[in-house]
Amino acid sequence: MIRGGLRKSAILVTVTILAIFLAGCGGGGGTTSSTGSVTPGAQVGPAAVEITLAAAPVTGSAAALVTVAGPASVPTLDPSYLWPEHVTDPTPRIAHVYMDVVKVSLMPAEEPFSGEDIDQDGNLPDPQAPSGKPRFVTIVPDSPICIDLLKLDNDKRFARFLNRFDSVPAGTYDKIRVYYQNVRVILANGDELPFHPTANSKFDIHFRQGHELVIPSTTDTTQDDGWVRLFRVKIDFVGLKLNVVPRGNGKKGWDSCKVILRPQIFAVAGNDVLYSVAGTADNVTGVASPTVEGTFDLSFGVGQGYPRIIHTAFHNGTTWAYSDNVLGGSHWIVDVSSTTGFGAFRNGAIVEVIGRFDTSKVLQARDIVFTFPDLRRGVVDNGWRGDNTFVLRSPSDNVVFPKPDRSAAYYDNAVAPHFPLSDDAIDNNVRVKARGYTVRDPAGNPVGIEAYWISIGGIFPGP
Repeated sequence: MIRGGLRKSAILVTVTILAIFLAGCGGGGGTTSSTGSVTPGAQVGPAAVEITLAAAPVTGSAAALVTVAGPASVPTLDPSYLWPEHVTDPTPRIAHVYMDVVKVSLMPAEEPFSGEDIDQDGNLPDPQAPSGKPRFVTIVPDSPICIDLLKLDNDKRFARFLNRFDSVPAGTYDKIRVYYQNVRVILANGDELPFHPTANSKFDIHFRQGHELVIPSTTDTTQDDGWVRLFRVKIDFVGLKLNVVPRGNGKKGWDSCKVILRPQIFAVAGNDVLYSVAGTADNVTGVASPTVEGTFDLSFGVGQGYPRIIHTAFHNGTTWAYSDNVLGGSHWIVDVSSTTGFGAFRNGAIVEVIGRFDTSKVLQARDIVFTFPDLRRGVVDNGWRGDNTFVLRSPSDNVVFPKPDRSAAYYDNAVAPHFPLSDDAIDNNVRVKARGYTVRDPAGNPVGIEAYWISIGGIFPGP
């Protein structure tokens, strides 16, 4: 199952690891820009903001009223807006509201609110794309990210994308602006309701009053140990309200009215402290029974005073995931069980850990996401062999040993959205990407790879 989003929490402090995080990598399929201006003499950063999505404690019509920054509340008190379950006419009900997110901005408090409802009849022609304003910190995905506003709390890919705000200037931020296009409203019977908002439409996510995001003017980046402070923001998705406006055109059903959508979302900057550490795993040890638990050392850095070693522990409550490129913030992430994750975790894995330091300065891992250090790409030669391995069409170092075994290795489609596959997908002339650990002969020469994650895509001519 492909998922994303480092889970839960609030203010996050990270140990500086490998220049990729410090340099503001843009994070996982997107670019970040900041036109921020700061108070003269203030020390800025880089500071970074991680943002996660979750369902509010109570959603929909049962949700309690929340006062947010600016003259507003969530849910809206406007009586013309109804929860989807309260819209009984027209029918059938609205089941999905898809949109493509094209840009997201973190906005300081001095910027005015200007979010818009999602109007079925947008203003045409579409205006030009909005330019960045001073003190906006903006991330743009490499390609638009499709979300469903009726199931936003489950949208892990969007959550991973939002995690990549970096180089944020000092100041107070009280809104997150989402720019979108290509709205598709799907009814319960599968029909699509025509929707034509402007191509550069937007809506604002307001911070709960008193829980705004505050980046201090002085960060921890000048300390000798190289820490960088990250601030964690949680977005609570309450739901979506509808305003159904009669058109008076004599038609029936949804053709007789116009629909205006208003997302009911607010954000909270919390006070919990976590750390993010990334680097290379070493001295991995542990047990899988009766529960998964163990330790490893995480090292990073080169030059005088490095590598830096962080002693890390994991337990049965730790979540595990594979990443195609954890340091690059790849969206290609596979959640696995703790038993599977620990079984595939060895010395040399490239890993990011989220957790807290205990009183002994051991990092207690809550989330472990790691990338296998070795990779083989190629075309399968004649499919499975009798010993449950296969070879790639290359002269040497070409044997793929599925791990833990042929049926238990993880297989998926190499082409997005990377649906899971089975070992039956391995066949003659298919191209594969096998991730794992290099296998060597007694003389130390590489002969192949023990592959825990095998991606399959494309059929190529061959014998």
